[in-house]
Amino acid sequence: MLAVSTYAWWRGGWVERVVAVANVLAWVATAALQNRTNWVDPQWSVFAVDVLFLGVLLGLVVRSDRTWILPAAAFQLLLVITHAAIIVDGGVRARAYITALILWSYLVLIALALGAHLRWRLSARSAR
Repeated sequence: MLAVSTYAWWRGGWVERVVAVANVLAWVATAALQNRTNWVDPQWSVFAVDVLFLGVLLGLVVRSDRTWILPAAAFQLLLVITHAAIIVDGGVRARAYITALILWSYLVLIALALGAHLRWRLSARSAR
């Protein structure tokens, strides 16, 4: 996560940098706020952090011309929906909950890394 965010800060444009900072802040907030003793019940504070991060991504979808931000926002939306699933249905098992959250988070990171790389290549090509 830190490697991708650092790469996005280093090689990306303003959109990639905003997402990199928001990603690091969300990661720190999640680590600080998550309930490590109870994975059966909803992680309300983590849910709030993920909804805020989704808001940042959706704001950038509207304000930027980057195409990579749309799949990143979609993956983040799936992460928020995963939280909603455990809120609505207590039968969702902790292992499925945690696995889905990790999977969607990695896909957001992949989209960010790809976006930063594409932005860097575009700016390098323009500089020639």
